[in-house]
Amino acid sequence: MVRTLRKARLHGSLYYRREVVEAEIREIANIGDAELERRAALWPSTVPEFISPEALVYLVRNLPSGVHRDNITGQLLKRVRRRLPPASNAGGKTESLTKMNIRDDVFHRFVDLLLSDRAEYDDRLDYYEVNFYHAIAMARLDASTRHWTHENRSEVLGSDEEEVSERVEAAAGNYDPFDADELDKKDYRLMLDDAIDSLPELQRRIVEMWRQEIPIESKNPLVDSISKVLGKTEKTIRTHRDKAFASLRMYLERKGKFR
Repeated sequence: MVRTLRKARLHGSLYYRREVVEAEIREIANIGDAELERRAALWPSTVPEFISPEALVYLVRNLPSGVHRDNITGQLLKRVRRRLPPASNAGGKTESLTKMNIRDDVFHRFVDLLLSDRAEYDDRLDYYEVNFYHAIAMARLDASTRHWTHENRSEVLGSDEEEVSERVEAAAGNYDPFDADELDKKDYRLMLDDAIDSLPELQRRIVEMWRQEIPIESKNPLVDSISKVLGKTEKTIRTHRDKAFASLRMYLERKGKFR
């Protein structure tokens, strides 16, 4: 018996799978583990015995825990990655930080849904059994809207660098979030990590690279610098670094971890 879905539409009726998916689930229910794993790995969809992603989602949600379920889950996650945008610009040479963040956002959101569903039935996964590709497309749209908004804000900030940099430099002052004396305190390190995670994507990336002692700029073409990796001017990097430091200082002050 194929388990019914629980998510309700606005007018109250439950979501339901397409009949072809229902039939597919019934058909693969009698297949042995090894054969099921072989078929789950088949790609593309035109290959005979291909298993739809909707049926794979059903299997992953209903199989008992163990190596077999883990293998099927691995194949399902490959399907998710195939639906995500490439993390490169038009020329295929330069990686886009925003596109990378969109990919990671959608992928990890799906993984979080799987983990949540394993703890207790999560009806947010139901639509993936109804229309997997559309569900991924909607997740991409949501992530794209959020991350490109951050990117656009960053570009606006960088367009008036002289005025902005003076304000944020003053706000940051001489504050160094990586002061050795503070880092010796375990609670400070934990709070600092949380504060960094709360930063906008560009600022977070800059702070993490700064933390690794990567220079903002370098005249040596063989040395990776923050401005080279992120494709921003030195002035823009310094402005966002100072803005991030000011934000970190305010965050930690509110938490009582910095005086």
